[in-house]
Amino acid sequence: MKTLFYMTLNLFLFLNLNAQEQTTQTISFEGISEQQGELFIGIYQKDNFLRQPTTGKTIAVEGETVDVTFEDLAYGEYAVSVFHDLNGNQQFDMDEYGAPAEPWVMSGNVNPNAMPVFEDAKIHLKEETQSLTLSF
Repeated sequence: MKTLFYMTLNLFLFLNLNAQEQTTQTISFEGISEQQGELFIGIYQKDNFLRQPTTGKTIAVEGETVDVTFEDLAYGEYAVSVFHDLNGNQQFDMDEYGAPAEPWVMSGNVNPNAMPVFEDAKIHLKEETQSLTLSF
């Protein structure tokens, strides 16, 4: 009986601690110059950076600012990468020289003239609710 009690207590504590280690992240995008198309938003961890997002959303642009909320993200380090698909082809277009042809923004402090790296783009999610503002 005593063992069953401790097992139940441990399970309760484990579930309760894990539930507290989830965050809700609200991201606000400012400076959207063209009110058309969609924002493709990807949230990445280090091992999948700029390949396959851990989670993502596509949001229609309907003004100069757009807010989006991601729920139930585990605490940890992430990077946010966003591009504004102006022509509706669902791709991040590049010009003939390999430079971005559509507006983009990334979390952290990335060099806009170099290939982004996770260490420069990472943010720390460590609170129950957090917000981030990114400007195009």
